[in-house]
Amino acid sequence: MLSLFPLPSFRSVLNTKVPKGFSTKGSKVFRKMQNGEWSFELYGDHTIKTTFRPLGYTRGEQVTDAVIKKPVSEILVAVNEEEQLIDFGNVARVLMKETKYSYQFGQEERDVLAEYFSEYEYKGFKFRLQKGEQVFGGGERALPLNRRGYGFALYNVPAFGYGENTENLNFSVPFILSSKGYGIFFDNGSKGYLDIGKKDPKVLEAGFTSGELTFYIINGKNTGEVLRHYTELVGRQPLPPRWVFGNLMSRFGYRSEEQLKAITAMMKEENFPLDAVILDLFWFGDSIRNTLGNLDWVNSERWPDPDRMISDLKGEGIKTILITEPYVLMGTKNYSESKNYHAVDSEGNPFTLTNFYFGFGGLLDLFRKRAQNWFWTKYKKQVEKGIAGWWGDLGEPETHPAEMHHNLKDLGFDRLFSADEVHNLFGHYWNKMLFKKYQSDYPEVRLFNLNRSGFAGSQRYSIFPWSGDVGRNWSGLRAQLPVMLGMSLSGVPYIHSDAGGFTMGEKDPELYTRWLQFASFTPVFRPHGTALGDIDAHSAHVESEPVFYPDPYKSIVRRYIQLRYDLLPYNYTLAYQQSKEGKPLTRPMFYDNAADPELFKAEDQFMWGESILVAPVLHKDATERKLYLPEGYWYRFFTNEKIKGGQWITENVGIDDIPLYVKEGAFIPAKAGMRNTETFTSDSLEVTYYPCNGASSYAMYDDDGKTNSSFDKRKFELLHFEAGNSNEYCTLHMSSNGGMFADRPDLRKIDLMIPGLSARPSYIAINDQWIEVTSLENGSAQTQSTKAFWDTARAILHIQFSFTGATQVIKIPR
Repeated sequence: MLSLFPLPSFRSVLNTKVPKGFSTKGSKVFRKMQNGEWSFELYGDHTIKTTFRPLGYTRGEQVTDAVIKKPVSEILVAVNEEEQLIDFGNVARVLMKETKYSYQFGQEERDVLAEYFSEYEYKGFKFRLQKGEQVFGGGERALPLNRRGYGFALYNVPAFGYGENTENLNFSVPFILSSKGYGIFFDNGSKGYLDIGKKDPKVLEAGFTSGELTFYIINGKNTGEVLRHYTELVGRQPLPPRWVFGNLMSRFGYRSEEQLKAITAMMKEENFPLDAVILDLFWFGDSIRNTLGNLDWVNSERWPDPDRMISDLKGEGIKTILITEPYVLMGTKNYSESKNYHAVDSEGNPFTLTNFYFGFGGLLDLFRKRAQNWFWTKYKKQVEKGIAGWWGDLGEPETHPAEMHHNLKDLGFDRLFSADEVHNLFGHYWNKMLFKKYQSDYPEVRLFNLNRSGFAGSQRYSIFPWSGDVGRNWSGLRAQLPVMLGMSLSGVPYIHSDAGGFTMGEKDPELYTRWLQFASFTPVFRPHGTALGDIDAHSAHVESEPVFYPDPYKSIVRRYIQLRYDLLPYNYTLAYQQSKEGKPLTRPMFYDNAADPELFKAEDQFMWGESILVAPVLHKDATERKLYLPEGYWYRFFTNEKIKGGQWITENVGIDDIPLYVKEGAFIPAKAGMRNTETFTSDSLEVTYYPCNGASSYAMYDDDGKTNSSFDKRKFELLHFEAGNSNEYCTLHMSSNGGMFADRPDLRKIDLMIPGLSARPSYIAINDQWIEVTSLENGSAQTQSTKAFWDTARAILHIQFSFTGATQVIKIPR
């Protein structure tokens, strides 16, 4: 029997009979079984939502807000009882095989067999894994990037001093991505687990202790496409303030205004670019313990005038960022007044923690509006002083006993929820609270929220998570690649590390240098470590700022920090690409191409955006580095040497540099010499084009770097670059979309640089006007008045011109 009915209501079709066991409500198709009821719903052309509600299940509330995309409301659906098929208008189909289901998009079957299970305290789903299938994602894991063969908890938890092969960390995301061209998102924030072929090599299993039992199957041709559809479902990161891509000075911890200003002065004196300082818990107390919850400057001797200090730093272009935690401890100035906003026991009384490292006290119940409002008053007091951003620590929450309960009445639920039922959502709702409060009170401000925990979709609340309390050792450094790439593949784009390592281990200049070289090509650059002085004799005192390291290490680090600043136009454009299309800033090598199996093996390298390949040095005393170049041609970043891809190569690696390559056809915009992002303007740009035989294009994003929602407000500009090649010419186009924003330059001076040419061309044409190419032997004379010149020393062609927004066409004879 085949029945056709349009959703949301089949009753609109006269005399249409729905097959026995099936029904509809709104846009859903239901199928009743002996042990419960399945429902299916289409979310666009690439995603199907599936939910199972077991008979007698009393804890099936949906308490996440992860999914923001709306389901398809009008579509013709066919249900074929004999063939056991639900056909969503030939867009997608669900094939029913008794209690198992597989999914098709178009004519392509995903061959993902799903079934429900219930074992012990867990309920969930099992899926069949195919031979050779690789599985990625799951959030923050210091495991191999392919997580098949591993099992881990879906339970946010800190791991002090961790390194490689650490399964469970601070930020779980119940989303996995398969090499077979699909993803699965489990929209459940309760305590759970993922077993990806550990118990049974052919089975992926996801179990949860509470909440709605829902998953979304997401289709795509490659990793990038699946991730794009997933981020359409759960949201993408808003554009960050431009200063996020600067150098953020941080340590545990600065203990006084005098110390802080002395170190910032040293950084400037030694020509280190700097954009922000981040203050750990000593801004609200003089000790590590029994101070959380003060949330104000309590020592007037160490911090005599915070308002003036913040203002003075701001005058130098340096932002001030403060740490906060969601715990309020006994004896702090806010304990009594906050007690009514704490999480509670099963009887509804404020819950007192007695086994918490930092002291006795309570946890703010940030699911409650009154708790959020109270907490926000403490934030806003500091914002009014000039605080530019926030650091949210311990938000897993770090200590969260199962017997603690939370009040979710403001979310529409009447009963108390145990800690395990909402554990993974606590940090998420904290992120949401801060974001929404800023939107309400400071609508033009782009939020910076440095945090370490959340849930799927937290990225849309402008979070910048770091990878937790990593060990200060080579294992800790190596752990950062799978952590960073795994989070990127989970839709959380701004993951980064305590560069240099946070805890344990002695001062190691080589490790520090290698870590900061790597960190220069990550979403946030923030050297951090433990330097407590006399406050903790058991903790190693290792400064995180490069001024405290000897040469040559200090000079090498300075050069890499400066390189990061020089690449600001490229880096900032990555933020636009993420916000607009869901592209991660750091990408695994197989992101766009699953056809080359070697790309899956190259786990210890990554792409910084579309064009720059980064191969960090991850072992002590390394003199060589093996890496894989994908198909095509690649240019060595520092020498412009052109190398054929599709092969593994071995490079010599002195301490000065790590291997960096640029893909042929790339355009890399840069702005040389900045020491602070406040000084950035695109009135002059260096743009390097790396020639290829085919066509290529690139769009550089530009705005004022601070206006919130500038893209939605049309306060931005895109500078378009295109390249095409014929037998006679390499032809380059530069144009603008004509966008406007505050302080947009009316005229830009462009220095277009082209390496990789076999010889100096005699002439080039700009808008059909032929110009002689002069020779510049030393690479540093009369460049301002020269329209086109050849840098003999570096074998680079420079073409300098003024750009008003009108299309420029440049022809270079081949």
